[in-house]
Amino acid sequence: MFQGYNQSLTPITQGSTMYIYDRKAFGVKTAMVNSVSQPHISKAAQGNPALAFQGFVVDVSLSVDGDTKTVEFPVNSVSASYAEQGWFMSYDSSVVTREIESSISAAKQFLSQVPLNERIVKDGPELISQLNPSKRIEEQSMREIAGIREELAEFKRLLMGMSSGIAKKEEQ
Repeated sequence: MFQGYNQSLTPITQGSTMYIYDRKAFGVKTAMVNSVSQPHISKAAQGNPALAFQGFVVDVSLSVDGDTKTVEFPVNSVSASYAEQGWFMSYDSSVVTREIESSISAAKQFLSQVPLNERIVKDGPELISQLNPSKRIEEQSMREIAGIREELAEFKRLLMGMSSGIAKKEEQ
């Protein structure tokens, strides 16, 4: 034991299986452990000593999709997240299952908020114009300008139609 951490008890061993929940691709992968290093302080802690208090890690070499990847896995932890890869990883499939269930729950909650967010986007400008007279005047001016543009475009189409009709009569 060193600083209260039992360095020899990591359940990850060569030949064991790791389960990877890939949040970016939304899939699950299994990986075979090629090798596990001795516990050490994280490489990130070398540049930021405060991270040393997060505990020891082991370097885990994995075979994933035909490639070999090495990650630092926290000692005395069941799982780890790797934001840059979008991975959540554990040697316990039930932990990965709970993480996926959590993602599903978060997505359902997000989707339940869609109607409210659509309403906010639709009705929000009107609320702003109610509270801010200058915004109301600006929006009214924009609507009037858009109306004038539509009228001018219609007038132009009528003139073009009339001029093409006159040209056809002259040809006859």
